[in-house]
Amino acid sequence: MKPVAHLRQLEDLRWEEHLLLNHLTHVADMAAEFAAEFDNADWLRIAGSWHDLGKYNPLWQEYIRNNNGNYTEEE
Repeated sequence: MKPVAHLRQLEDLRWEEHLLLNHLTHVADMAAEFAAEFDNADWLRIAGSWHDLGKYNPLWQEYIRNNNGNYTEEE
C-alpha cells in the first residue's frame, strides 16, 4: 500500500488517492519554480519535498484511510 497525502471524493462518489510521493514532488517543483526568481530554487525545492514528511507515519496513513466517509482501498 503506497502512502497517501490526501483523498478526495469524485462526482461519481468514487475516491481518488493523491499519493504522497507525487504530492511532495509536485509541491517541490512548484516551490522551486517560484523561488527561482530570487535565486533560491534549491532551498525551496528541499522545503517543498519535506513539508509533509510526517504523513509517512503509519498512524497518519491509518487516520487518512479510516476517517474519510466510506473510502475503501478497493475503489
